[in-house]
Amino acid sequence: MHAGGGVAVATSIIDCLSRIDHKDAVISVLLSTSVENNLRELGTDLSVFERSETRDFFGIGALWQGLDRYFQGFDLVFTVFGPAYFMHRNTLHLFGFAQPNIVYPTNLHTQQMDFFERWLNRLKFEIQAWFFTRADELVVELEHVKVGLYKRRLFRNKVINVVYSSVHSVFTQAACWAPLVLGDNPSGLKLGVISRNYPHKNLAILVEVKRLLLERYGREVNIFVTFTAKEWAACEEHFRENIINVGGLSLSQCPTFYSAMDGIVFPSLLECFSAVPIETLIMKRPLFASNLSFIKDVCGEHCNYFLPLDPADIARVIDAYFHLPLLQQQNFCEVAYAYVKRFPEADKRAAQYLKLIGEALSKVQINSI
Repeated sequence: MHAGGGVAVATSIIDCLSRIDHKDAVISVLLSTSVENNLRELGTDLSVFERSETRDFFGIGALWQGLDRYFQGFDLVFTVFGPAYFMHRNTLHLFGFAQPNIVYPTNLHTQQMDFFERWLNRLKFEIQAWFFTRADELVVELEHVKVGLYKRRLFRNKVINVVYSSVHSVFTQAACWAPLVLGDNPSGLKLGVISRNYPHKNLAILVEVKRLLLERYGREVNIFVTFTAKEWAACEEHFRENIINVGGLSLSQCPTFYSAMDGIVFPSLLECFSAVPIETLIMKRPLFASNLSFIKDVCGEHCNYFLPLDPADIARVIDAYFHLPLLQQQNFCEVAYAYVKRFPEADKRAAQYLKLIGEALSKVQINSI
């Protein structure tokens, strides 16, 4: 995990594991530089683990970078979000799964591609799907992902576990929030989204949304994104002229970002699960998001839904919310906060992972008798 939501999840899980009872498990951690930096910022005590090592592997390049060397000597390896690219199966493997292109190969994003681009995209994820089948068990964050995987022939005989995602405790501990510079304090509404600039996130549409909010509704808006320097440099000049980039965030900077926004816009076309919606609700900010099942399954009625490919509809929904009386806006956020507080805490998610690990090891022991 090197950037985006995967880093936040990995950081949260390892931080929680450092503070809860491991029971009889002796745990070592292999970290990317990004995850280690986030853990250091949180003050995580990595000395509680048998071993902590930092090494960066990038995608399928791990095959010739010797990732599988790091699996030797362990009873089980858990990869927070797989696949782990390795040549030889030398231990028990659990992979976290969060690749929606494999579950939903036909989707709003791929429908916008030409034939050749669609074919290359399908080939890429079919190769990745095969590597996912090398896991002994998979862990997903929502039921719809499990159902979707079982529809694929590759995964019909796999054990697939569901462990619901959660918000890290740093979001409710303001003293732990790291500072973040947004630049000059612009006038108008501040809308933002924490996301990598993947094509399926559909963030290029934000420029047109900003224009329509001003021209149709007289509403001045500043939109903030959290792209890496490389992603920002790759954006079209028109996008960079109209959108404000604050750069990639650490986990402890995320609540600072949310608290500085008047609302969060999430026009994604494809997800297994994203933490952005539940993080937005826990920070008592209004969420404006795609009217698609992967959002509705999580947020229910506590989101302002729009058609993600229609910038006019996005602008309309945003303007309609901010036309509500202030008390009604506040009540919407308070009810959404109460709703998301019922989600499992991050420590419970880590404990569920430990339970799955113990159960997987027990199965192996029973089968070997």
